Amino acid sequence: MKTISAIERLRSLPPVFRGSDLTVRFRWTSKTASQYLYLWKRRGLVDALGGQSDVFVNLLANPRPDWGKALLAAMPSAVVIGIEPLRLSGWTTQIPHRPSVAVNARQPVFKTEKFEVNSRDSAWFDTVRGGVSGDKNIGLPSLSPAWALADMLRESGWGACGLFPDDIEWSEIGQADEDQWEAARKAFGLPEPTLASMIESSRDHAGFGCG
Repeated sequence: MKTISAIERLRSLPPVFRGSDLTVRFRWTSKTASQYLYLWKRRGLVDALGGQSDVFVNLLANPRPDWGKALLAAMPSAVVIGIEPLRLSGWTTQIPHRPSVAVNARQPVFKTEKFEVNSRDSAWFDTVRGGVSGDKNIGLPSLSPAWALADMLRESGWGACGLFPDDIEWSEIGQADEDQWEAARKAFGLPEPTLASMIESSRDHAGFGCG
């Protein structure tokens, strides 16, 4: 019988996999699988999402792993929130230390150094349904920037959320964004200001949106 090396076995694994997959694919015991994962990680061949997720990325298959797909493998309800949707849409140049995601509290929630994971109840997910875009088969779904801003202001208000009004690139905002903001504002029960009216806002408005 041909002996298959550990590296050959690793090459046969997809870019994102679960540790438990090894017991099925290679007919290893859980102990053997854990030993190989430890050795592969020590050699820089795999990396772990973290916590008790049992999700790993195969650095042989993809040296620049897609942590979004790894996160979805562990927490399928994950949605990008916070500053990141604004940054990706050109609304701000601020860069968060870690992208923030919301995860349904009724499903497994794991800690990871790759993301700031926030538990949200099912009602929140129902509320933001119209503000979420993205295909899970491609990457992490995300709130639109207008919905993300409304969510941050609802939670913390200007300043405490990591942004002040003059951190926003107001010139990047169009009518579609205004429409999204209006929908989000109503859904979250925020005060009346339109996005356009907030162009003149300053740090003196730090209390706006605190819930």
